[in-house]
Amino acid sequence: VIKYGPIADMGFMDWLEANMDALMARDKKALAHAVRRSCEIKADVVSKDEKEADLRAILNFGHTFGHAIEAGMGYGVWLHGEGVGAGMVMAAELSQRLGLVTVAFVQRLRALIEKAGLPVRGAILDAQDNAGRYLALMRLDKKSQAGAIRFVLIDGPGNAVVREAPDALVREVIDT
Repeated sequence: VIKYGPIADMGFMDWLEANMDALMARDKKALAHAVRRSCEIKADVVSKDEKEADLRAILNFGHTFGHAIEAGMGYGVWLHGEGVGAGMVMAAELSQRLGLVTVAFVQRLRALIEKAGLPVRGAILDAQDNAGRYLALMRLDKKSQAGAIRFVLIDGPGNAVVREAPDALVREVIDT
């Protein structure tokens, strides 16, 4: 649910920030709105990319890092949502290092994910070469092409893009 704000609707992100306590308390009205709005955003994205050209990939915001965490830790050690939560923060940090969003935006997203009770830091996958392990696993991601890792990044709040990033910047994000 959280991913839909940064990728497509900052008004929804505002709503999530204001209503996270109600969502965490399983308030039926808040949950119904969150699910309805998430479905509307997903349907809009899918309708604009029925043949899966590239736009639909934005629905995987946080998943490139998140899937690496799941695979590296062993499936089930972290829940999918936990991996994606940390992955969204990592992808936002990468977006910031690429000059696409501000530090304030990353801090805002981190605070929201933390308020939802999700991890905001990636797991240690390898004590000797943690970033190397992440990179190796991310090269297996379905969005990767010819060994190049493609990330869903935030290109300004409410707008996502799919693009590559230099390994050096990815390593910085993982190492911090």
